[in-house]
Amino acid sequence: KLCAFLKERIDWIRANLSKDSLIFTNLRDFSNCMVHHPDRVYHVVNFLSSLPAAERIMGIAYEDLGKSLPEEIGAWTCAVRKEMDRRGWTNGHFIIHVHEQWGLGHSTQLSCLAMGATGIWAGVCAEGAALGHADSTTTILNLIRLGNTKVQGQFNCQYLREAARVVTEVTTEGLTPARTPIYGDRAVDTVFGFLFSDPTAQGGFDLCKFFGLEQDIRITTMASPEMILLKLEKVFGKDEKFNLEIATSMKEQILKNAADDRKEEYNSKVGLALLFDQAGGKMTSEMAEAVEGDLKTSQHIDNLIAEIKEEWDIWDGRDGEIDDQVTFDHFYNGFMAPYFGCYRCEDSQKGLRCLDMDSDGMVDWNEFRFYLKWAGREYSEVKNKKELLDMAFRKGLIPAMKDEILKTREENGK
Repeated sequence: KLCAFLKERIDWIRANLSKDSLIFTNLRDFSNCMVHHPDRVYHVVNFLSSLPAAERIMGIAYEDLGKSLPEEIGAWTCAVRKEMDRRGWTNGHFIIHVHEQWGLGHSTQLSCLAMGATGIWAGVCAEGAALGHADSTTTILNLIRLGNTKVQGQFNCQYLREAARVVTEVTTEGLTPARTPIYGDRAVDTVFGFLFSDPTAQGGFDLCKFFGLEQDIRITTMASPEMILLKLEKVFGKDEKFNLEIATSMKEQILKNAADDRKEEYNSKVGLALLFDQAGGKMTSEMAEAVEGDLKTSQHIDNLIAEIKEEWDIWDGRDGEIDDQVTFDHFYNGFMAPYFGCYRCEDSQKGLRCLDMDSDGMVDWNEFRFYLKWAGREYSEVKNKKELLDMAFRKGLIPAMKDEILKTREENGK
């Protein structure tokens, strides 16, 4: 009866809508039916596959409501695909839609594609009923990083991330959650910073490079005058005042500040403008505006830093003395844990040298405050200490850690 009903609907569509309609039949309870009544799935698939070639539809769509393990639905997908091929329906599509429920959505979807599904039907972002679904952006980017080149010829893959963010914001009237894989803010930061598993540090797929996102030029005591000049032009645009002579003076000022134990930051607009001024340069109007804006917000940022300092002192006092220094263990437990799953790994330990400016094995408050001050200048709109810490780690410390690990590897390779 079900097969007869399907045939009746297929004929009606072709008679009343278009004889060339691209028709799919959706098996919405596919997974449950494969567990309790697999014979029913077999009969429907066998019937649709056995239709004369001229009467066959475009394909079969099927759904998993989020309960199945990837191995289970992968095996079922393989069985259905074999039956379609056995009956000669080799060009029939078999497309999967996976609802999110237990965190296995994308694994399940990739498993289905590996086991015979010809495609997916999904939204560009994960938003949907209940917990959402396995979206096309995440699936396509996973295929690309695993070596699939065909999808790049079919879709504007470089735009997928932006499209997913826009659709999320339109449908939810809110920002994309920062922890969303691929198109959340932290997805890009993770590529920059999870040293022990970062594929870019191992010569693998670079998500930032794929999306055309640039890693910033970071000014430290190791920066050359040429790098400083590039940073000036990137931040403030080209100006006749910006040349190698002033860049060399800025480099000398950086070294002088370090020798005088002045721990300044030079990567924000304000920090770079102040360094330019200290080195004898005459500030441009844009530089002056940046410094003036910093003066207006500095009290708010100083208050947030003071709140963080209170937390710091709690960890600092665990050894019986508050001396503005904490061990890496205490620093991890107090501040780093939300951003790093592991810090004892060799690469992470090397990267943490960016915080150990004194090379004494301890994290000094002034070393940490350096990044907090930078984040406050660069992201003055932060509302509370949590947001300030978030910007300091995601936009400052994590990229700096990757710089440190790459520098170490280059030195070891020489």
